[in-house]
Amino acid sequence: MKTKFLTLMFLIIGTLVFSQKVSIKKDVIYLGEKECLKITSSDPNNVSISDLEGNEIIFLKFIHNSRYGSVYNKVTFLEQNLTFTSQSYVFNKKLLINKLVESKVLNNCKLDSDKVKTFVLKYDENIER
Repeated sequence: MKTKFLTLMFLIIGTLVFSQKVSIKKDVIYLGEKECLKITSSDPNNVSISDLEGNEIIFLKFIHNSRYGSVYNKVTFLEQNLTFTSQSYVFNKKLLINKLVESKVLNNCKLDSDKVKTFVLKYDENIER
């Protein structure tokens, strides 16, 4: 019983120590205390995520009432020229960044191109095809 408890405690502590808290304040994405990315949006359905130099790297689009389904989103990684659509897992800004960090796609505020490809394969539901 003690062994199971200790194992569980180490897993919880390990997760807390190595996970980074994502927060968004005044259109800036913070990983922990560090400024990481910027957000701009012309309207609530179109969100651009840029690096701190202002280079747009991700575009997130929420699509409502289309012929493909009632609500889904489209995420485009601009530098990699890769896009995916998802209906069962609708990403918002914070959830997308959390998943990118968790999957190690976003590391030190930079996208890992090889891991972007894996991320797209993992979440793409081919809604528009």
